[in-house]
Amino acid sequence: MIAVLRGHCIWADDESIVLDVNGVGYLVRATTGVIAAASQAGDSEQTVFIHTNVREDAIQLFGFASRMEQLVFERLTTLQGVGPKVALAVVSAFDPPTIRRAADTEDVALLQSVPGVGPKVARRIATELKDKLVGLDGITLAARVTDAGSVEDSDRSFYDARAALVELGLSVQVAESALLNTDPASSVDDRIRQALKAVR
Repeated sequence: MIAVLRGHCIWADDESIVLDVNGVGYLVRATTGVIAAASQAGDSEQTVFIHTNVREDAIQLFGFASRMEQLVFERLTTLQGVGPKVALAVVSAFDPPTIRRAADTEDVALLQSVPGVGPKVARRIATELKDKLVGLDGITLAARVTDAGSVEDSDRSFYDARAALVELGLSVQVAESALLNTDPASSVDDRIRQALKAVR
């Protein structure tokens, strides 16, 4: 089984790269971060952590920027209804600490914001992934930090208000940006009203 590849990227598109390793080109379906790094690497070599997926009709290589990304991907694919494509999309969208936070807080709305992840799969990831991440050293809870401020993992009203704003039609990103400017000491309803004023 291939675990790591190091070589020059000779081709890349929105989903994959071809890595030339000593004259052999490996087609790797990769995260957006790996693809972006490969596109900018020029003549520099790139190291990609690999998950080898063996099927009856094909052998697929999936590429990650770190061993931790690879491990989270592998844990995701153990969940019912979460195949490699969905798992890769989740790991592309969020770093391991954010995925861990989403699992620990059962943040369905955040997971559902990933393209290709529907409500049923988002709910399964949110409720079942936490136990799968036990024992993975190096993943710590991380609040999302932006230029506008930060969110503590204990700020339950933030997530409740964001869920309500998403139901009202705002994207997760817009809802979060608006809520970062609200008073954390306010009630959920007040934070929703403050956020809606901010986006008008």
